[in-house]
Amino acid sequence: MNRPDLPAKPPPARRDSDGGFTLHGRRFDDPYVWMEQTDDAETTAWTAAQEAVTRAVLDGVPGRAGLRAAVARAARCTRPSPPVPAGPDGRTFLQRAGADAEKPVLVMRRSADAPLETVLDPGTWPASDVLVCAVPSPDGTLVAFGRARGGSHGAVVRVLDVETGALLPDRLRGTDHGSVAWRPDSSGFFYTACPEPGEAPPGEEAYWHAVYEHRIGSGAPARRVFGDDHDKDRWCTVETSECGRFAVLTSWDFVNANDVTLLRLADGALLPVATGMRSVNQVQVIGDSVLVRTDLDAPRGRLCVAPVSDPASWRTLVPEGPDTLQTVTGVGGRLYAVHARAASHRVSVHTLDGTRLRELVLPSLGSVNRNEGAGVVSGISGSWHGDDVWVAFTSFVQPPSLYRYDYARDRLEPYHVPDAGLDPSAYTTRQVWYESADGTPVSMFIVHGVDVPRDGRRPVRLSGYGGFNISVEPRFSAAGAAWLQLGGVLAHANVRGGGEYGRAWHEAAVGTRRQNAFDDYVAAARHLVADGWTTPAGIASRGNSNGGLLVTVAALQAPDAFGAVYSRVPLLDMLRFPAFGHLDSATVEYGSPDDPVEGAYLAGYSPYHNVRPDRPYPVMAFAPALNDRNAPPHDPLKMVALLQSGAPRGGPYLLVPLRDSGHGGGTTLSALVEQDVDELSFFCWALGIPASPV
Repeated sequence: MNRPDLPAKPPPARRDSDGGFTLHGRRFDDPYVWMEQTDDAETTAWTAAQEAVTRAVLDGVPGRAGLRAAVARAARCTRPSPPVPAGPDGRTFLQRAGADAEKPVLVMRRSADAPLETVLDPGTWPASDVLVCAVPSPDGTLVAFGRARGGSHGAVVRVLDVETGALLPDRLRGTDHGSVAWRPDSSGFFYTACPEPGEAPPGEEAYWHAVYEHRIGSGAPARRVFGDDHDKDRWCTVETSECGRFAVLTSWDFVNANDVTLLRLADGALLPVATGMRSVNQVQVIGDSVLVRTDLDAPRGRLCVAPVSDPASWRTLVPEGPDTLQTVTGVGGRLYAVHARAASHRVSVHTLDGTRLRELVLPSLGSVNRNEGAGVVSGISGSWHGDDVWVAFTSFVQPPSLYRYDYARDRLEPYHVPDAGLDPSAYTTRQVWYESADGTPVSMFIVHGVDVPRDGRRPVRLSGYGGFNISVEPRFSAAGAAWLQLGGVLAHANVRGGGEYGRAWHEAAVGTRRQNAFDDYVAAARHLVADGWTTPAGIASRGNSNGGLLVTVAALQAPDAFGAVYSRVPLLDMLRFPAFGHLDSATVEYGSPDDPVEGAYLAGYSPYHNVRPDRPYPVMAFAPALNDRNAPPHDPLKMVALLQSGAPRGGPYLLVPLRDSGHGGGTTLSALVEQDVDELSFFCWALGIPASPV
């Protein structure tokens, strides 16, 4: 393929010939280990010089202004959350981002017909500060909100008086606050946090996550009510049951399994619901019953029920079926079950005894649930005793939308469907199946304009994830919308390691089986060529986080399969990742470098240790978030330095530092737009395609 030229030669990086380590009797060189000090003057100077070369490339792409307009048009649309009732006279709260808002604003409506009032406006904060959560008290007079800087981690929770707008003097114990759940009388709330400085052994400050209780106006330290005293890696979430009798406490073993316990608020008793199991469990208390969605003895999930008096004695209500049961939510006196069928969602309605009543008619092939740090979150919301059933929905061509479900009329009524400048009827989403290297059938979504020909010359933006039980499902993105408007094709591969087909699909690429995910992804690229969509030179491969690892390994193992690669906030050194932050917990997913067998396996695909000078790698860009707490921001720096010095037959290789960004992206909408524009500009430059939306 024709490789694009750089306007200037990237600056070389100093090689430290003494850098390296020995693992299981084998020497591994690490000539750029000094870059792990990201704030060091030498590292920052080299990063800035690399960024200058990158900016000369991306800012000089003809048509970049048109790309920005297309991305901004798709991103800048009004985005409301479902209203949350709190307080008397029908008072409700919701987060709302207007088309021109840089950050979502917390607003309140005092009654059904009252105008919206701003309660909390993060737009008045510094650009680097983010509203992580905002939870109104049950009486509607207070809001506990989390504010973080430079990303979504490290939040500090404060309490706001709704009527006066004043911050209460209350200060919470611990660091990295999250997961707020109020007591029903609004006297205080539960929250999760890491210990106070000095309460944990040196180097373990980001561990020993626990649930605390804070009483409003109390000068006493918050009380630790729940946590693991033996395993520092476990982390917690908390929520209060709608009935107000229990707090639901969840302790996570990374994302692969969890324990759930009820805290009875009347007397502080702890009632185990699901403990000591290798399963993911979701619990909701409804009346005198405890609902448990679990994948215990059911890899695709089942729904169980137990009495509150004995919450560990389950019986099955909805058995495991051919589809993957993701969530069950009790709303409006009925149960709403969300299943994944071939990686898109179906919603069925059941009575409390599990009897199936009907299936909702969704707007199109799309998604209702979403993935967050605490696993899969239901897109169905509302009160068990209320009338409103809220349904979130999105697809590859429809931005996140909100519907109200009218059960009597059996129809979804649009509450807010944003206009993102994309006509869904002008595009087609199809799902195809292809064979991986070992013969396993793998599914892939392909999205394109209805008039786009399959002529073997389409630019295709291929993505995947392949880990942590996280599913690749139909979801809207501004960058994807702009790519479609360029006449491009979107492809999303459901590779093993994700949760699309239940626990077995996830575990098929865990630890020493992870090569399956890489094989699945390479096979997806080759299928797009064989199916007549494009050529290898026309495939723009992109991945985020674990997906960044996926696309990098795939490019190193099969460089002839891709035209360009964009690896965003990836993990790239698989032999030293446990030393960063809390990533030693991720050995549950990847395996441990300290284990002789798993360490050898990790060494076999670790990108930083498998660069070969004789291979013509595709054009590649690596985008570290410099405030990242989930993935080492230095890994992409070291990888770019290694590729530029050690793989001269391929490239070019660019560094795209994401400043004032955490793992999840920029702190303002403008920053997110610019990041998308940079990615699309890179692909247009690397593949030699016009950057002009059609």
